[in-house]
Amino acid sequence: MLNSLIQPFLKKNKCFILAYDQGLNKNPDVFKFQSQNPTYIFELAKNIKATGIILNKGIAEIYSKSNYKTPLIIKLDSKSETTQQPILTCSVKYAKKLNAKAIGYTVHFGSKYESEQLEIFSELAEEAHELNMAAILWTYIVDDSWNHVQNISALSFALRQAYELGADLVKIPTIENISDIQKLNTLVPNLPIAIRGGDIMENNAFLEWTKKTIDNGASGLIVGRNIWQKENPTEIGNKVDRKSTRLNSSHTIQ
Repeated sequence: MLNSLIQPFLKKNKCFILAYDQGLNKNPDVFKFQSQNPTYIFELAKNIKATGIILNKGIAEIYSKSNYKTPLIIKLDSKSETTQQPILTCSVKYAKKLNAKAIGYTVHFGSKYESEQLEIFSELAEEAHELNMAAILWTYIVDDSWNHVQNISALSFALRQAYELGADLVKIPTIENISDIQKLNTLVPNLPIAIRGGDIMENNAFLEWTKKTIDNGASGLIVGRNIWQKENPTEIGNKVDRKSTRLNSSHTIQ
């Protein structure tokens, strides 16, 4: 059975989660058009029927005082682009106080911090579950220089580790061979796998990629810049919603 803690973020067993946690580790130039305004993003999440919204704690403090209903995920970690040193930026208890229904945390598999991050996630997941919150794991496969790498064997191992440590949903990088998603699903029965939106794509290419991703068994998308960096984010988001949350008979979680 699918873990009930993740159900608030699913529609027809699929998720379409809007990520707005980039402000801690990206250059402010990333915020194009009106996306520098958090209230604009909150409204966008509502209009595109996102099944969740990801925020850092400062923006979540603003969100928690609003009347928006999109389920909240608070990202508990970030890192500096200069040192790559991971840091905790929020506690599980404070996330709960801000009415989050889930916490998110990153493990950089292949980095010197991997073991420490796995230990931290294990503890955070326990605390989240005790407070009836879901625990979502961000997975990145990196080399010694912190370059993101495509390694399906390493990703398979990372997914199984997340499964063993109690993750309720796992975000994975965009993968070259989309059909590999079907193989990954067999490693982690009933653990939803959401795909990172990745680098900016032209609109039609992004929508086609979304369709292929869902058709090949992904449980949905966690995407930010490919929505709110666009001139027409509501139009793009509504098209993604129709593609990413439809039932897929080849991968329906029981």
